[in-house]
Amino acid sequence: MTKVVRVGSVGSLLLVATSIYAQGVSPSPEAKPQLQSIHSEGKPIVAARRFALVPAWTDLKAGVGYSYASIGMPSASRVNLSGVSVPVIADLAPDFGIAADATYARASHLFSTPQHADVLSYLIGPVLYPVKVHRVRFYVQGLAGGARVAGGIPNSPGGSTGYVNKFSWAAGGGIEYQLSGAWTWRSGTVYQKTAFYNSELAIRGQNDFRLVSSVIFMVWQHPKRRD
Repeated sequence: MTKVVRVGSVGSLLLVATSIYAQGVSPSPEAKPQLQSIHSEGKPIVAARRFALVPAWTDLKAGVGYSYASIGMPSASRVNLSGVSVPVIADLAPDFGIAADATYARASHLFSTPQHADVLSYLIGPVLYPVKVHRVRFYVQGLAGGARVAGGIPNSPGGSTGYVNKFSWAAGGGIEYQLSGAWTWRSGTVYQKTAFYNSELAIRGQNDFRLVSSVIFMVWQHPKRRD
């Protein structure tokens, strides 16, 4: 009799052990999966998490366009120039980005003389998109950098020429129209502050206005936003 009891006890223990093992191997459907972790130098690192080097809304765009400028020469009338503008834009969010702009404009026969005037500006700064309606998006931007202004000095003795390369800033806005998935047309106005010599060979500020019209191409788009 005692021998039968011992066998029954062993069988009971085997059944209990088998039940516990089965529960550990086959978790219930309600059990939530746990994130696996890797231990490095005693500190757990969650393997399921990934560090994103690029924000999920990053678009990199570049373009080329026409620029028409009216600059106020110190001690003289305004001078009209025309040239080319090269914008580069990185949109970091739906309503925010960083814009860089390089513009060169030139005018010939300055003040009815053989001399010419030209302006080369290189600026960078934030751009905001406050309103978007279908394919049209409005933007405002504030840029800072430098501008090289060269040409004849107004009313100077002997028709002197020179150039000034100083700090410059600009502010403006305009519209963008989405032509297709990769192409955008952008047009706007810019007020820019530059500097040049007056008739007394002193450097004075200039109040410049520019009209810009450019065609923009999508250079790179974040993989999460690609079709």
